Amino acid sequence: MTRRSRSITVPSRATKTKKQRVLDFAAGRGWERIGEAEWYELRVALPDVSVSVIQQTGLSMDAPWCGVRQHSFEELENSLLEFSSVYETRSDLRDQCRKEVIAAKDRAKWLSGRNTVDEEVRGRKAQMVEWMLVWLSDPSLFPAWLHALHALHAVREAAEQ
Repeated sequence: MTRRSRSITVPSRATKTKKQRVLDFAAGRGWERIGEAEWYELRVALPDVSVSVIQQTGLSMDAPWCGVRQHSFEELENSLLEFSSVYETRSDLRDQCRKEVIAAKDRAKWLSGRNTVDEEVRGRKAQMVEWMLVWLSDPSLFPAWLHALHALHAVREAAEQ
């Protein structure tokens, strides 16, 4: 009896990563920024590419498609202010904004509880969770809350001098 070999497909080195496929797709259309129309075109054309891969390409993206950036407080502040603006002006995107902020809050909360993460990072992420909870409680009040927070920090700094 003759044995049949099963063919195994091994990806070649020439196979593009999903990230590279996104970058090539955007470059082929001359996109410098991903807005709403570009986002939907990209999602239809590359349905096997996850949202997180698209967000991690380094392409400039409008909120809410960019996700919440939270590597620093400055990034988080800018992100949440952008999301507040979208939330206020685009009622059709409110659910999307909330989903993105909830996902970011959950990531930060997970990091804040990890013993393998540096204590300073855990503390920073815990504070970022608080910021996102303020945003989630009322996105329209977040800019005023942030302004008050900055004013409080300025008063504390002046008192320390």
